[in-house]
Amino acid sequence: MNMLIKRPLLQVAVALSACALPTIAIAGPYNFSDVLIGDRAMGMGGAFSGVADDSSALYYNPAGLGFATSANLSAAVNAFQYTRRNYQKVFAGKESFFEDSQDVIPSFTGGVIDLGKFSDGLHGAFTLQNLSQQSANQNDFIRQPELGVEFLHRAEKSQTSELVFSIGAGKRILSNLSFGLSIGGRQLAVDQQQFQDVTQKVTPKNVKVIDSVAASKTLYIGRALNTKQSATAIAAEFGGGLLWAPWPWLSIGFSSHADLLIKQSMRNEGDQISIFHYNDLSLPVAADFEALPNATPESVQKDIDIYSNKIVQRVTSNSQPSKISFSNKPQSLQKSEGLSFGRTRFRLGLAAFPSPKLMLTMDIAGYHSRTEWILSSGTVTDYVLNVHQGCEYFFTPQFFVRQGLFTNFDSRPEELNSLKNPERVDFAGASLFFGTQTSDSQFSLGGIYQYGWGKALKLEGQSTPTPVRDNKVLLAFTASHGL
Repeated sequence: MNMLIKRPLLQVAVALSACALPTIAIAGPYNFSDVLIGDRAMGMGGAFSGVADDSSALYYNPAGLGFATSANLSAAVNAFQYTRRNYQKVFAGKESFFEDSQDVIPSFTGGVIDLGKFSDGLHGAFTLQNLSQQSANQNDFIRQPELGVEFLHRAEKSQTSELVFSIGAGKRILSNLSFGLSIGGRQLAVDQQQFQDVTQKVTPKNVKVIDSVAASKTLYIGRALNTKQSATAIAAEFGGGLLWAPWPWLSIGFSSHADLLIKQSMRNEGDQISIFHYNDLSLPVAADFEALPNATPESVQKDIDIYSNKIVQRVTSNSQPSKISFSNKPQSLQKSEGLSFGRTRFRLGLAAFPSPKLMLTMDIAGYHSRTEWILSSGTVTDYVLNVHQGCEYFFTPQFFVRQGLFTNFDSRPEELNSLKNPERVDFAGASLFFGTQTSDSQFSLGGIYQYGWGKALKLEGQSTPTPVRDNKVLLAFTASHGL
């Protein structure tokens, strides 16, 4: 039986690894710009560290608060987010497999408070940020007998979110120089349930022929899996930054943030049942065992016990196919970790003001992980750099447009591993928002599109990566109001 599992009996690679290789799908630890933060920064592709004069400064550069002109409240709401991931050529190297998700995300809420009565040029701020959110509600039924897939039912329901609450302050210490500090708390939560039932048809190779009927028998392999995973991580985040305006038309900002992981926990539960049987009812049980390569009735029974440590049941009669079935005892795994240093990030930003109507921005954002989230299951991450570009242009004093381009690269290594690093997907994105402002309020409406490319080991036992293509569309509106 052990040899049967390991031999390349299946001529088609079936998309069953979502249960066979249970992993928690979350972009947050690996792709850092899935949700752009801030009402102005969102429209400018996340290029805001050289300005950062609203409450989103706590994320981009706390020093920007020193140049805030007034107290205000702001919010950005992603009215709709849709993602479609395409695992290309999964079925027999020909057919694709799609995963879809859609969400409504309140991505950002914050406010700036004028603290000038305590010290000139001092402003405080608070924010609640949703850095990543993804949900999936798949219910797929697939039949492709010509490729060996008699039946595949895959259902998944998952929810992932990463929330950050921050407070901080910035102070202008010179007319053209300010510094700022921030502190916050981060919570990452994942809940995922998956069910899969698959039946495949295979003609055994190297069959030990008992008679002509045995050689023509067809082997059916069925497996049903049910898994449930949940995880939480809590961290403190500390940040600081500087903002310098050497000339009236140029400002330069630098910030750095680091996580202190306080508590992490993960729980996995799952069970499965597998069935191997034949469609021929006329031969004795011995013929069925002989059809398994290099096996006897005794050795097959022993292999099942040793290989799986599972509950074993054999069913044979003159009225039904010969059958060997085994099921996992339901298993539960819990894991937790305590205090440790987490990921660090920095941003270097420039903002240029060629005219009173136009602002151009650019950020370079770097991320490094010293200790990963518990959800990464031992994945080693690389240092990654992302580039953000943005502009804001006022057609009139009331109407404006914001545009941005950005990268959102994956921090996982190029080399894939089916257990620790099953996929890697890089993204490039663009944003476009139109808006209007009055003396004390501002509104904008627009969208963000990201295109992703990469590769994945989506299938159980897969050695050649599957190409992956990803499309993310986000529609959002933002608003701010002066106090």
